[in-house]
Amino acid sequence: MELRLHANARTTPATRRYIQTCGKPVAVLSAELGVSETTIRRWRARSEVADRPHVPHTLKTSMSGVEEALAVELRCHVGLSLDDALEVMRRCVKPDLSRAALHRCWRRHGISARPVQARARTGVFETGQPAGFIHVDVKHLTRLNRQPAYAFIAIDRATRFVHLDIFNTRSAANAAAFFERFLESFPLKVHTVLSDNGSEFTDRFAVDKKGKPEDRPSGTHAFDRVCAAHGVKHRLTRPFRPQTNGMAERFNRRLQEHLDAHPPNGRNQGRNCFDTHEQRNAYIRNFVQNYNRTRLRCLGYQSPLEILNNLTEHNIFTGTGGAGKSARNRESITMP
Repeated sequence: MELRLHANARTTPATRRYIQTCGKPVAVLSAELGVSETTIRRWRARSEVADRPHVPHTLKTSMSGVEEALAVELRCHVGLSLDDALEVMRRCVKPDLSRAALHRCWRRHGISARPVQARARTGVFETGQPAGFIHVDVKHLTRLNRQPAYAFIAIDRATRFVHLDIFNTRSAANAAAFFERFLESFPLKVHTVLSDNGSEFTDRFAVDKKGKPEDRPSGTHAFDRVCAAHGVKHRLTRPFRPQTNGMAERFNRRLQEHLDAHPPNGRNQGRNCFDTHEQRNAYIRNFVQNYNRTRLRCLGYQSPLEILNNLTEHNIFTGTGGAGKSARNRESITMP
């Protein structure tokens, strides 16, 4: 335990313990140690040798005890950052709460700083465009009734808007149909799409195509043909580097966490908590709808739909191929 000692203290902890244990008169100790008799009496009346804090016993804060307890819970048990906790407190508890007041509250409880974790420095992935840069990926869903299912996901880098379709096969035709449906429904001009090197998105590493350049796509893949038809540039991640497409990977993990939180039905074993594909699809549809309406810190505490509607209504990003369409009700989920 760290000993609290004021900077201008005239006595050390050893001197204070000597005052407490020595039986000499106050006047004698005062002359011996070169301190006032008040100091001698003060330390003789105490059992500890540490300085007491000068903080008032009753603090005049802008937060009540209940509000402080809620703020501490948001930090300790929910793990929110200062800005996220401030947003929650303002919306649900205290609209006029200042950021400084919340930070002082956390400092009083010793929870203002998180443990420092060493992390490797990563490069910044720049797109150079305000909207229309799409990340796509495929998520394997658990088999249900001995039937597989795959979630094809598209997320816009600028607005974080998510479009999701579910198919029972992971094929190039389904990937092309999924992206075609997304392009028809997305109200902004899409200029770039980023995918991994899976066979449903590219033939970059195909070995059965004659005349195909080595380590390069042929351009005849079904997904590439859809991109070419709409003037979309198809970019690929580096092999074995899924973090390049981290935005889609993070959404997949978020979706899996939501699926894992579903209570088990008691009939299926393992990680499957649903009875039918329709039941799981409805659950995923509700998750995507809620996500597109969730206020995100990276968007200035606006939802993806709010950002998308603002871009559409105010025509901030101009272009063709879907501009002007309504941004509402874009969550799609199908099971051919």
